[in-house]
Amino acid sequence: MAHEEHEIWLGYADRSARKELARALRLIDPGATLSCASSAQELRRWFYDEEPGATPAIVGLSERGVSDMNLAAALVADGRASRVALVVRKASGSLRSRAGRAGISWVVDLDDKPAASPARPRDGSDKMSARRKERSRADEASGERLDADGDAADGDAADGAFAGRDAEPAGEGPRRPAKDARPAEDAAPVLCFVSGRGGVGKSTLVACCAERAASWGMEVAVVDLDLSCGNLFAYFGVPQGADLAQLAEGRLSAERMGRVGVRIGERVMLWGPCRRPEEAETFAPHVKTLIAYLRGRADLVLVDSSTTFTEAVARAIQVADRLMLVGSQEPGALASLARSAALAARLGVARTRMVRVENAADLRASPRPLLGRVEMGLEGARLFRVADGGDDVYDLLCAGEAAALANDSCAFSDSVGSMLAQLLADLGRLPDADEARRSLEARPGRRRFALFGRRKGA
Repeated sequence: MAHEEHEIWLGYADRSARKELARALRLIDPGATLSCASSAQELRRWFYDEEPGATPAIVGLSERGVSDMNLAAALVADGRASRVALVVRKASGSLRSRAGRAGISWVVDLDDKPAASPARPRDGSDKMSARRKERSRADEASGERLDADGDAADGDAADGAFAGRDAEPAGEGPRRPAKDARPAEDAAPVLCFVSGRGGVGKSTLVACCAERAASWGMEVAVVDLDLSCGNLFAYFGVPQGADLAQLAEGRLSAERMGRVGVRIGERVMLWGPCRRPEEAETFAPHVKTLIAYLRGRADLVLVDSSTTFTEAVARAIQVADRLMLVGSQEPGALASLARSAALAARLGVARTRMVRVENAADLRASPRPLLGRVEMGLEGARLFRVADGGDDVYDLLCAGEAAALANDSCAFSDSVGSMLAQLLADLGRLPDADEARRSLEARPGRRRFALFGRRKGA
């Protein structure tokens, strides 16, 4: 039998009334799961972490704070919830009329037990976004997930691999264990960028790969593991990243990991670094759990790293599908790459998973050969060469214009796109998009740069 998707509703009621709220939800959607916020303000904040029109809301039975009617009307006015249900006792005709004018979809009167009569939903409100299908709310101090009988539902899987994507339905019957976001063979590929030295363009490549993949329709999760000093967020024009130190204590649930992420692009979310450098290493033991969660949530996971192999970086490269060894043509760059490759090999990374990236390269010249003992650890590694974008790349990234840089037609962005497309094709994850196929077939480096207009604007 094909597995049925069940909608997840976000709601708010007094803690003592949450069982009744869950039972009211059964009158509207017998196959739903309810996640309750601890306050009206938190519920509204939750919806700003969701895609607009992807998630329904249910509120009511509160005896203090903002009135249920006003909260439901505010959720409608915010425009984030797909539908809004209001649960009351002894609903008057005046209240039903006000709810209708406010755009509330249902009024459920618990003193009048027949099934609720829903108003016609707004266009598209019955469609569930792909990301929402892959997200669930788990128990946390601020709220809890309930089944239809108002009891706490099973918690997230201990390994953090996007547990609860297929949430337990609100109907009768025994609970089934929550499933991972997707089968292991369908998990998103992980590309981890390392160098062994600074200034070679790891963060630049991560930012451009993220935006290029997003332009192909992929949902991208970016992890900044330069936990002490990372500034990848600035390349996307956002004021700060996501503080991973928040995940260092307590149970690492799917909900907590999901909420920490910061949206930095249309289809790009960022996790990291740590807001306080002194707390950086407290998160290191949780790196694999976070990456496992993201593999079930996104279509592609990109990991930026610090210049040295910290514990966090070491854990990330062990689970990466491709270890991207980024270097340049500067003296000593190849030697640092070889040391990084040798260390990765000692950590158990197969050499077939290592990829060498020569950044800021002159594509019209032949690559330099590997010489002598410096070749140790890099033998057999596939080589990609990314064109030198000059000061234009630096200026655009400083202006927070990673999207403009990645999607402009120039030798730099085209070579990044070609590299990414070939890697995804090798991993069997190239998206079904015309631009992705064109990047796969492209041979960058034959055109002059076309960034000057963008740079001037930035």
